[in-house]
Amino acid sequence: MFVPDGARRARVRGNINRVLYTPRIKRFIWRTYHERVKDIKFVRQINLNRVCLVVNDKYFVKLFRNITPQRVQNYEKLMNFIAPRISIQMPIVHADKRMAMYVSEKLPGRTIHTFDWKTVMKNEPKIKKQVAKLIDEIQAIKIESIPHHELYSHSLQPERATEPKTDNPRPVLAHFDLNETNFLFDDDMNICGVIDWDMCSIAQNPETDMFVFNRFWNRYKDANKS
Repeated sequence: MFVPDGARRARVRGNINRVLYTPRIKRFIWRTYHERVKDIKFVRQINLNRVCLVVNDKYFVKLFRNITPQRVQNYEKLMNFIAPRISIQMPIVHADKRMAMYVSEKLPGRTIHTFDWKTVMKNEPKIKKQVAKLIDEIQAIKIESIPHHELYSHSLQPERATEPKTDNPRPVLAHFDLNETNFLFDDDMNICGVIDWDMCSIAQNPETDMFVFNRFWNRYKDANKS
């Protein structure tokens, strides 16, 4: 099927995939949460290989068409290894053993775009301080302590952020996608959750996550100045 507009084409393909995979998603949710699926909503189709859906308005499901189920199971192990080692909540991931797909529950909290921009800028120092603490906690996880850490030199997503050059390379764990939309906040603009860990993997530059955060943060600031 050919649809000329890129956004419309992605939506059409995403909804086709939603219909095609609904039976498998229903079985997956039942096995994981013992809950019947009443509603599946298309969120976005990322090129031809990844589809993001919301089930029953409480579960995120992501389907991958370009990797093996084992890769997603490895990702599940990494996420659940990280979760108890950082102070900010992150999604608990459950990987399907039959196909390349995972599910996680929605986290409580508000996205940054639900706050007035002036409120966000007033809290900018506090937000940046919390992000720096999060990065320190992620980097405090020793690579050699991660079971089969050699599996995590690449992320689930091929378009992982480019690392800045460094004269002092050191392997550290990195989120690789710390953009402003991946943080959840309470009403006082404290970060209470971090989502979208699909790019999480081993970086060679300890400055990578802060570099990625600042790049997205400055873009967000510039876009909202007027």
